[in-house]
Amino acid sequence: MNENAETIPTVTKPSLAARIGKVLSHHATKSGFSTALVYEPDEAAFLEHGSLYFVIDIASPSPLSADIAYNLIDIIKEEYYSDLALSAGESFENALKAANSELAAIAKEGEKDWIGKMNIIVAAVQGKNMFIVQRGTAEAHLLRQGNMTNLSKGMYTPGETYRPEETLSNLIEGEIEVEDKIVVSTSELFYYISIDNLKRLIANNTPAQAAKSLATMLEQEDEINRTSVLISEFNTPELLSQEEETGPSENWVGKPAAIKSKTAPRRARVWPAVAPKEINKSQTVEEAMDTTDETAEIVDEPTQAKEKSHPREREAIVIKEEEETLKTKRSAPSIRSYQTKVGFDSDKLKNIGDITLKIVKATGLILLAIADIIATFVANVVKQIRKQPNGDKILIGIAVVLAAVIVVSTFALARGYSGRVSTRQATAALTEAQQKRDAAQASLIYEDVVRTRTLLAEAYVLAESATTNARTEKEAALLLADLREQLDDVSAVNRFTGVQPLVDFDVLSAQLASSAGSEAAVQIGELVILGGNVYTIDPSNNKVYKFKTSSGEAVISNSLVSSNKALSLASAMGDSEIIFYTVPPSIYSLNLVNNSMVNVPLDEGDWNNADNLIAYTDKLYFLDRVNSQIWKYKKTPDSQYTQIAAYFETGAADLTKALDFAIDGNIFVLSDGNIIEKYLGGEKIEFALAELPHPYPALGNITHIYTDAASQLYLLDATNNRVVKYDKEGTYLGQYIYDNIENPQDLFVDEATGYIYLSAGTSVYRLPLE
Repeated sequence: MNENAETIPTVTKPSLAARIGKVLSHHATKSGFSTALVYEPDEAAFLEHGSLYFVIDIASPSPLSADIAYNLIDIIKEEYYSDLALSAGESFENALKAANSELAAIAKEGEKDWIGKMNIIVAAVQGKNMFIVQRGTAEAHLLRQGNMTNLSKGMYTPGETYRPEETLSNLIEGEIEVEDKIVVSTSELFYYISIDNLKRLIANNTPAQAAKSLATMLEQEDEINRTSVLISEFNTPELLSQEEETGPSENWVGKPAAIKSKTAPRRARVWPAVAPKEINKSQTVEEAMDTTDETAEIVDEPTQAKEKSHPREREAIVIKEEEETLKTKRSAPSIRSYQTKVGFDSDKLKNIGDITLKIVKATGLILLAIADIIATFVANVVKQIRKQPNGDKILIGIAVVLAAVIVVSTFALARGYSGRVSTRQATAALTEAQQKRDAAQASLIYEDVVRTRTLLAEAYVLAESATTNARTEKEAALLLADLREQLDDVSAVNRFTGVQPLVDFDVLSAQLASSAGSEAAVQIGELVILGGNVYTIDPSNNKVYKFKTSSGEAVISNSLVSSNKALSLASAMGDSEIIFYTVPPSIYSLNLVNNSMVNVPLDEGDWNNADNLIAYTDKLYFLDRVNSQIWKYKKTPDSQYTQIAAYFETGAADLTKALDFAIDGNIFVLSDGNIIEKYLGGEKIEFALAELPHPYPALGNITHIYTDAASQLYLLDATNNRVVKYDKEGTYLGQYIYDNIENPQDLFVDEATGYIYLSAGTSVYRLPLE
């Protein structure tokens, strides 16, 4: 039982009777299924066990939605009346267990679209006892002594997840008092009528009258689709029998739905197949419809089913007295009987026609006289105005003003209608977004991440559209925030707000000024992370900066003393060496063990141009845009380097627009326009990046790429303030979104320690991978 739900106060009152009003709806172009039913058994023994009330709404386009709903109704009826020795409460719990088992079986056989989209209330009423189970957004309201109480309050949690076998588990119980009225409905009802208006409507009318008035109100709306309402009044049999119902118990908004029977996945048939008996031609159509279910015969059953009294749909009034038998005799009224009641004959009709014609003529003459008076008055006014100075201009001005008034009025009316339509559409979009959100949660139970992500993305688009309307903007914004959080979860998105720098090397400016001059300013270039410590170069001042993570201290680690060479690129060679490339081309090595920097000779020839540098295993790779080549150098045993063959054959690749590259055994080259090409042994191999899941924006301007033998592939999307993660085949894995790192210059990923490093300005930022 839900602790937050309202309970019906317990009192002791006489035996009660009930009467019902019902509203059903159907929209020919809308999907989903909704119904409201009340059943009571025929036989007294079963009648003593109580009646069953159903309001079911399945917001799924599946053609099996109706079958699932009716299967559910059949199973609950069958199980509830299967053992009359049990109490009504025990029977109701057993019926719910059977229904949950059926729903689990349906889901197991592949029909899962209803999960998270079922909004249902089932109630059992036995004497003064009422038992209610609820799931989804369906609502039950009690009107008692002028006060309206939401019995289903707290039973629905937006975004709730549950397994199919737990669908019907939110249970409350209590007792009914004399003159209680209970409204059970789908939530769509409250988009069109407030609780206060509904309270006034049912308080001042019988259930059938209230249902008829409610249906008339709803007919004015264009988007009604799944609004189903049951209005029940409980009173003593004597009082109900004294007040005659003046409205139909069942009222349709839109044309009644024609349900095309399909087969829902089921474990076994619960109800035997039925066939109608021979048609009684003396009945009216209404009587034939009312008695069809009651007079059905069992056919095509391989085994003999145990005889039971099958519940039938509720009539407008039900008297719960064991010995009272309701007998109604109806005969089809003939046209002659209606003619007699009206009392018209041909002479009277002729007289009425003559009188009507005279009235029409008189009305026409009056209208002509009025028009003549108005025309004369306007003509006189025009004459008087023309006699005035500039009279014609005044008339033109009056005409312009009148035209403006007409135009403004027309636009105002159009805007009002447009606003009304917009509100309705926004409300419908918001509702559908909530349903898709709930369905996504249910899908996640089955670890169907792709479907979950799709449903959440669809819900996000719908919720976004609802933010454009003032009435739904606030609720839609809250839903969007919830959807974004859920989308982030299933799309492996990590968001970082207000990221603080790990280190700002500008703290070294005073020390730099003392050694390089007062005008020297700190700049940082490429990043290298070794042992959790951060290294970077200052190309303008030929400095190597280091941040010691353990102590939080920034230092000038080393310097290149040269008047004609400037540090340009850096890359780690192993765990204790950093390789530097200078301009003009030269290579230096920094030994981190003894903090010594030395020039590295090439055994013969000259170092080639390099726009990017990667030290990988015992080789150096230079990306050379000018020559559309990647140059390879291998380290020799005496710590020198020798040039080996160029990576590409001449003309095999166009690297003139290359921005960055990365190596893991394969070589990935990033070029302008977010072009990423993958090579192995100098040969291009097929590679493409998967699209990002909706609603995340497509890749913007990619400026850097990173991978190594032990890491995934990372792209710096500076346009969208994020780092996007892929596997080596281009499959999307996740993204890291930041909000305050402006114009990042370099990217380094250390999966071993679990961090992404970004440099911007003179600062280095660190984002956790998990």
